[in-house]
Amino acid sequence: MNRKLVLVVIISLVISFLGVPLFSQSLKGISFGGTTGLITTPTGRIGWEQSTDLGLDVGYHFSTDRAFGDNESILNLTFGLFKILELGGTFDLQPGTDESDILFFGKYQMFNDGNSGMALGGSFQLIDLASNSSQQFGQIYLASTYSGDFMNTPAATTLVFGKTFNIAQNWNNQIDFSMGFDLSLFPEAFHGYLHWISEFSNYSYSADSRITNADSRGAFNTGIRIDIMPSSPFKFVVDATLMDVFDLGINNFAVGGSFGFSLR
Repeated sequence: MNRKLVLVVIISLVISFLGVPLFSQSLKGISFGGTTGLITTPTGRIGWEQSTDLGLDVGYHFSTDRAFGDNESILNLTFGLFKILELGGTFDLQPGTDESDILFFGKYQMFNDGNSGMALGGSFQLIDLASNSSQQFGQIYLASTYSGDFMNTPAATTLVFGKTFNIAQNWNNQIDFSMGFDLSLFPEAFHGYLHWISEFSNYSYSADSRITNADSRGAFNTGIRIDIMPSSPFKFVVDATLMDVFDLGINNFAVGGSFGFSLR
């Protein structure tokens, strides 16, 4: 298991250093947590950083774990403001339990030169909201994304460093880390519609996620993103992903997507 995770990190680092400046097209998808991102990894980009001062994204993902019979429905509402800011909320519905969660999040883009972006973000998480054992968690992170060319194919690499903490307990020493990769598949044939997205992470979009057990040992997630309207003023992105592949195989997968439009 450890050798596989080390291999994923090494491959991702090699990919990140092979890039040369070239604009990557997949800026439109939102992560499970609601911010512009990959699967559970936020990126250094803002979804409406190029087109409008006020945009809205509505997202939904359904995940299932066939090994344990757990399901999750994740709903997102994300506002893009002034081409540099994202604010929104996520409702994580876990049927059959009193453990559903609500997350409020924000992300501020500090730097953007077209090919690269860096953002500071965070979330406030109300965990097990209807339970007697409800808790509050917080997360802060710094995300950096570099768009480049991998083997003559548009690609983007993202690095995230951060911290997740239980607000009512003492601070611990664990640091959040993830590395993600977005590759446009066969761009001459699909013209930017089809992307391969993958990430290695030791955290998930929520402290109470059922999708992965990333915080205890790390997780590798991978899948396909279809950008149905790559040249449109609207957003319509569909994802199909395998979660925690090295430990759960194909037992845990998720499908969903997002739709967005300008409000002004």
